[in-house]
Amino acid sequence: MQRTLELSAESPYGIDRIRAAFDDADYWQARLAFVAGGAPTLDELSTAGDGTTTMQMSMRFGGDDLPGPLRRLRVGTLHVVQREEWSALDGDVVRCSIAVDAPRTPISGHGSVTLRRAVTGTRLVGTAVVDVRMPVIGGAIAGFIAGVLANGIVDVVSVTDAYLDGEN
Repeated sequence: MQRTLELSAESPYGIDRIRAAFDDADYWQARLAFVAGGAPTLDELSTAGDGTTTMQMSMRFGGDDLPGPLRRLRVGTLHVVQREEWSALDGDVVRCSIAVDAPRTPISGHGSVTLRRAVTGTRLVGTAVVDVRMPVIGGAIAGFIAGVLANGIVDVVSVTDAYLDGEN
C-alpha cells in the first residue's frame, strides 16, 4: 500500500543561510537531537565538488518503542536508514531527495523537497511517499509512516530555524 502526502512550510531565514547550515556537522547534530526516539546516529556527512551535501542517519526502535501498527510486524527492533541529498544553491532554489529504508521489512519511502527564495525568507514544498508491501495492515502502517515522514520533513524548517536562531 502506498501513501503520498504533499507538504509545505516557511522560514524567515534566507535560503543562503539555510543551505549553508546543511554543510555544518553541528547543524546535523541538532537535527539528530530533535528526533524523538530511535537513538539516531549520523552515519555520513559529505559535500561533493558540485556542492551536493549528503547526509545519512540510522535509527533503531525497540518493539516497545514502536506504535501499535508497527508492532504488528513483529520485527523486534526496527532499523531505519534515512539518506538526504541537498543540492547546491542554484539561483533561488535548493533541491533535496530523501530515501528511507527499513531493511528486512516491507517498508520504504522517499521524498523530495524544494526550497525557494521567498519575499521574506524561504518556502519549503515537498512530497513524501511511503510504500508498505503488506496486505491487510499495510494501509494503516503506510498512513502512519507517511505522517511521520511528512512531519519530519516539515520539522526540518523548525530545527533549522532554531539552529539559526542560536547563531544570531
